[in-house]
Amino acid sequence: MNKYILINHGSGTAGQWDTYLKMLHEGGHILGGSSLDHGIAVQNGIFTDAVSTTITGYILIQAHDIEIAKKIALQSPVQLSGGVVEVFTLSESE
Repeated sequence: MNKYILINHGSGTAGQWDTYLKMLHEGGHILGGSSLDHGIAVQNGIFTDAVSTTITGYILIQAHDIEIAKKIALQSPVQLSGGVVEVFTLSESE
């Protein structure tokens, strides 16, 4: 199984999230995730407000391939509510 991170830019209803997370658990896809609050950034030793203010959370999943990961992203409450879900493949470190 490959690992992916879904970066959420938006939200969804509590009911949508309950259904979505149940589907991910039952399919053995979910590895973790969280909503995100205010963040900070550091560059050249200087801290500022986070560069990206639209990221609302992330989900770590496992799937056989990117096509399955894309199908999972399509069902996200964020995407269904008009937001954006980015899908990244996580590289395995040696």
